[in-house]
Amino acid sequence: MQDNKLLTIPASAGQLLLEKGGVFLCHYLRADKFADFCKARGIIVNEERLLTFERLGVFSPVFRLRQPSEDVGHLRLPMQNKEWFERGWALDIAGGEEHWVPDEPNSDTVAYYSRFQIASLHFALSEYNLTVQMEEFLHAPSFDAEAWLRIGRRRFEFHGGHAKSVDRNRGFRPAIDLLCQYISDRYYPHVRSNMRTRQVSSGYAFDEWTTIDGLKWEWEEYARAWKPSDAEAAFDLTPPKLEHAFRALATQQAWDDPLERWYDLMQFVSVDRRDQLRGAALAAETMKAGAQMLQRLHRDLYGIELPHTNETHRQIFVDMPELEARTDVRRHLEFVANRYDLNPRPKLTLFVEGPSEDYAVRHIFERYFGVPVGTLAIETIVLGGIDNATGTVEDRYRAILRLVDYLHHHQTFAFLILDNERYARKLKAGSHDAKSILHTKRYVTRPEYVKVWRDSFEFDNFSNTEIAQALSFLAAQAKFQSREVANCREGKAPGAALMALYRERVGSKLNKVDLVRVLVETIFSTKSRRPVTNRPIVEVLDRVIALAARNPFPQRVEDWEYNQTSTYLGKAHGKARPGVRRRLKPRVRSR
Repeated sequence: MQDNKLLTIPASAGQLLLEKGGVFLCHYLRADKFADFCKARGIIVNEERLLTFERLGVFSPVFRLRQPSEDVGHLRLPMQNKEWFERGWALDIAGGEEHWVPDEPNSDTVAYYSRFQIASLHFALSEYNLTVQMEEFLHAPSFDAEAWLRIGRRRFEFHGGHAKSVDRNRGFRPAIDLLCQYISDRYYPHVRSNMRTRQVSSGYAFDEWTTIDGLKWEWEEYARAWKPSDAEAAFDLTPPKLEHAFRALATQQAWDDPLERWYDLMQFVSVDRRDQLRGAALAAETMKAGAQMLQRLHRDLYGIELPHTNETHRQIFVDMPELEARTDVRRHLEFVANRYDLNPRPKLTLFVEGPSEDYAVRHIFERYFGVPVGTLAIETIVLGGIDNATGTVEDRYRAILRLVDYLHHHQTFAFLILDNERYARKLKAGSHDAKSILHTKRYVTRPEYVKVWRDSFEFDNFSNTEIAQALSFLAAQAKFQSREVANCREGKAPGAALMALYRERVGSKLNKVDLVRVLVETIFSTKSRRPVTNRPIVEVLDRVIALAARNPFPQRVEDWEYNQTSTYLGKAHGKARPGVRRRLKPRVRSR
């Protein structure tokens, strides 16, 4: 990398930051607080080690404060003048220049760091942390002191020379940290986000040495007045410099992040939950925040959108989902949830006539199929009577088809089970030619997704004898005969006739849910001569399960479009697709 493409630390960078940028939202951390901040992120340092690094010139704070010789109160930020620096109470050491360093931590001086410095600190520690495999020494017949001395001598020679050498790229990574701090007041709320909401913290803070005057500071007002050209001038930015800084930090966080392969999902997780990460994952969150701020600065300065922070170091074969789909955050989240099989939306919605049918369906799922209905990604909805399903007088059957159209538009199969009452047959007939109003290349549904019983749920699935026995069980004092039930079955409205028969014989209204409870038990009764699989409702539910199982949610717009024009959701206009799309053909997109 040529020198003119490397970010450099501005002159008097510490004073620049304390005067003009990075004060309110990302507060500077005292050495002890910075050490705690690092430990939570798996970077093990303490105040003494930070002081040693500062003395060696390996890693420097942004500034150091010394006890003033007179009572002047706290250093107030942002600075209105340079008195503290001019009188030697504050030391600008962000550039790593030689400066006074105390022999040990004490109460007369304190160093302040930026949270974004964990990136360069982590990089430095990779050279100064030594790993020793003890088993080689323990396996030896006796303690080999010379081996320890050889290791120590080699490391001393390497690090001693390394610390004293002047690396021409020495300020590159610290410069990235400082630039992130400088622009944090403008961009930090954007990266404290779950892609839908953002967090803006208070600008007021104080400790034993400093006070941040943020009571009247408003981020929205600051953001409107922000000039990205100020950052460009302060850090002598160019498009290559800024892009290289972004890629360096983005690549570092990606390599260090144990959750990197789940980045597309993690970006939608709430900030509060991400803050509860620990170790390297939390460190990567801090570095990623810095990289995302650099990305936004580059866009504001040069009008060019840099790649995602986790897509700078790999070749993208297929965008998941497509780039244009990501502009709609809700849909982007849906595709990502589909990819991880986390979308709680049902894969099939089963509409049933009433509470009694709902009970029967749920009970059969648990007793026969062995799982609750929700485990199979199936939702049941009670229509509350065929009138609700068939709509108004003007449009008796199309109202429910509009809901089916909506569900199919979102790739949730809709399956209806209705009694043969009033306009249910007309609804089924209408399903043959109802065209979608949400997609021009398909019909609303397939006719076989509307199941209308020949008579009703009870009469189609249970014999006259079984129904008579159930009525007798409920009535207790009255006994019903199968021929009485047969007479009801032969009428024009079997359900209404059965209700009337019960009221006439018992003197009270028949509770259909109680009736179905008793009838469903007969399905699994050892006394029943009829196999469970020979019940029509079981056959219907078996098909419902198969439909739900064959419905993988789309992970890209291309898949969604393919599925919409397949013959699974509804008849297709024109040439039909073979079925639900499952695989992708890779296409290379270079970075």
